[in-house]
Amino acid sequence: MKIEYVVIAICIVAVASIVVLLMYRKKSIGSPKGENTSRRGGGEIISKQTSELSQSDRLANELAIQVDMLPAEAVSDKSGLVEITDNKVLARVNNLVPAFAQAGVAAANTVQAVKAGNEVLYRAIIPAGAKLANSRTMKGAVRGIYHGADGIKGHANLVAVQAQKGTAAIANTATAAMGVAAMVVGQYYMTQINAELGEISDGISKVSDFQDNEFRSRVFSLVAHVKKIADFQVEILENDELRLSKIAQLDGLEEECTQLLGQVNLTLAGFSKKNDLNYSAYEKELKEAQNWYTYQKALLDVLYKISDLRYALHMGAASRRQCAALLPTYAKQVEDTQALLTAWHRASVKRLGIDTNEIRRRRDGFDGVVHFIPGLVNDDLNFRAIDEKTVDMIAAQESAQSIECPQDDSELYAEDVQLISKDGKIYYLPMDKEE
Repeated sequence: MKIEYVVIAICIVAVASIVVLLMYRKKSIGSPKGENTSRRGGGEIISKQTSELSQSDRLANELAIQVDMLPAEAVSDKSGLVEITDNKVLARVNNLVPAFAQAGVAAANTVQAVKAGNEVLYRAIIPAGAKLANSRTMKGAVRGIYHGADGIKGHANLVAVQAQKGTAAIANTATAAMGVAAMVVGQYYMTQINAELGEISDGISKVSDFQDNEFRSRVFSLVAHVKKIADFQVEILENDELRLSKIAQLDGLEEECTQLLGQVNLTLAGFSKKNDLNYSAYEKELKEAQNWYTYQKALLDVLYKISDLRYALHMGAASRRQCAALLPTYAKQVEDTQALLTAWHRASVKRLGIDTNEIRRRRDGFDGVVHFIPGLVNDDLNFRAIDEKTVDMIAAQESAQSIECPQDDSELYAEDVQLISKDGKIYYLPMDKEE
């Protein structure tokens, strides 16, 4: 009987031991990764798993925002700095890197600034395709690293600023860095395109004595609609449905642009067939051709801007080549038309005795007969001056180089985004502007 009690007691102790062991293991597994601790004798023991992970091993698996202090001469060309002015973009940057804008102001009071004897800037680099790692020590935060003179000095926990309604802003979610980087680059592209479209519109306004008012109004309408899309708005870039609708609208505007450009090319090609004009008729046709030439250059510029804007709205998801698929076809058409126009002007200049260098032409008709004998003594009397504007138009239309539109082939969406804090303002420094 006593033996039976002993067996039962042993079984109870064994079961209790197993339960305690299982509970202990469960508690250990449930502890945060890299922070497993237990109290024993009033002391804290760090688990071997954490101690075996070196700082360099952890950093190798993280993408972090680097915040560096650098002297002003590190950015040699200040004109390359593009100020971020949109309040919504600035709010996102400040959420991602809190107090970054004030770092440039505080830099003036730092010991490093005194030692350097010069202005000090702060730079934050958002890695291309960045995804911030979650903080191991602070719930709801993500990790950044900060640098000193001797390399990495430590880690920063970035916490989302509370929005007006009390909800956490989205800037410090796992995709925060990618979102902010896309907004910064998108603003840069679209603001640049918008300004260039403004210059195109101003150039079209200078076209005078153009008889086809319907064509003129269609060109103005086209530029205005493209410019409206290029007017940077955070709402467009952050809303996929709205952004894709703008891309679809660009497709329609591109079709309108190519139709107008095709009409211009056909009209300019028609001038090349007028090879029996006297000087007065040639000068009249030259002025008309200048109007069409201006439209040709403007429409080709707009076609390039449409491809750039499509790339900007795709936010790097589509290649430059895909966004500019139609450009080679119409650029070649413009090139062929330009070759015809150049040949026409060269033949006309030779036939009519026009000297573009001396801004004069050989006398003809009755005027040539009257000056024939005096011209035997002084050859200059065989020529008469012409309007300098006429020479300028001939030179512009005859030059094949004047119609070229260099395409932007930069891939800023695929590059690290550099932000510079200076005097309380935040600037974007494109990689191609850095020296």
